Amino acid sequence: MTEVQASKQLPGTTRLWRYLSLDKLVDLLSTSELFFTPLATFAKTDPFEGYLPSVAFDAHASISSRYVKDLELAHQQLAEHRRNNGYPLTDAEQVTLETRLEDMRSSLRRLLPAIAKATTVNCWHANEGESEAMWRLYAENGKAVAVETTLDALKQSIQERDSPRIVHIYPVKYLDFFDSALQPKDCVVEGHLTPLLKRISYQHEREVRAFIGKVAPNPRAGTDVAFWKPEPVRLPIDVKLLVKAVHVSPYAGEPFPSSVKKVCEAFGLGPGIVQPSHLLTGEEELLDRLSL
Repeated sequence: MTEVQASKQLPGTTRLWRYLSLDKLVDLLSTSELFFTPLATFAKTDPFEGYLPSVAFDAHASISSRYVKDLELAHQQLAEHRRNNGYPLTDAEQVTLETRLEDMRSSLRRLLPAIAKATTVNCWHANEGESEAMWRLYAENGKAVAVETTLDALKQSIQERDSPRIVHIYPVKYLDFFDSALQPKDCVVEGHLTPLLKRISYQHEREVRAFIGKVAPNPRAGTDVAFWKPEPVRLPIDVKLLVKAVHVSPYAGEPFPSSVKKVCEAFGLGPGIVQPSHLLTGEEELLDRLSL
């Protein structure tokens, strides 16, 4: 059973929607896998993905700076020892030590973003109904669907399959990254930082993220920036537990809705699982309810 750690702030009945193209729906159903994308992939649409508000970066920097100070102290002690024993450091040796120190500063500066950007995510939209904004983002040309599930169903669909991964499912918190009034505690979401922090410009997404952190096999690998190369992850799930409904874009015309139904039938989803969008219909029902 795959280990899942989920938000305690969100009810298990929270409705989640994943808006996606037909080819990605086919991939989900044919592989019975959730595709987790590295944060680095989102740099084009949000270059701040994987970064933290400045106050949180400062807190991390204060921890990392201890390693730099320790190395500086070691260099000072070496220089003093050599000087006291009559053979001070040569200019070449001094340059070597300074280069080593600058390399450490540079590595630590790059390490935190590298670790964050190697984290992989599978993104959902939390809402009680369809989102016009999300349809426009993903399906204005009509070639998209929305998979509907619940937080409990997402969790159970993952737990039904075996994997060595640990999956975390939490809501995203939207902040002004440059707000001088922010405190480190404001940047924590139930014990987590990245990838659960985004700028307030994206709060319309109402995002809930399932994410998997890359784990270094040993401390040496963990300090090597090259180890944190972003790589996608495929996670086995029980699709039939996951999918509560597949909604067809309100902008879709035939043969797209029929194609979606045939795809779902081909992969064993029950009748009635495919539902049309009600975003652009139903206004006449209001008149029908009038008592005249």
